[in-house]
Amino acid sequence: MQDLVVCVGEKCHQSGAELVLKSFMDIIARENLKDRICLKCSFAIGSCCGDEEVSVRFGDRVFKVNPGQADQSFQRDILTTLTPTTEV
Repeated sequence: MQDLVVCVGEKCHQSGAELVLKSFMDIIARENLKDRICLKCSFAIGSCCGDEEVSVRFGDRVFKVNPGQADQSFQRDILTTLTPTTEV
């Protein structure tokens, strides 16, 4: 399982962290990824963001997410880098 951490510190909260969390929760449920991704919040993930961006960490990568483009960011930055599952 891989951790997906969304910053909910003051600046990210004001920039739309709640919208990013909601979008990510919806995608994880829709794509049946609850056994592969653990969605978490943190008050700081070590990389402040600019206006209208939320800092997100997935594995050892930190990137910025615009709340209005959270779905696209999830597809690009998270789904494409998921470790493949092994079928038994």
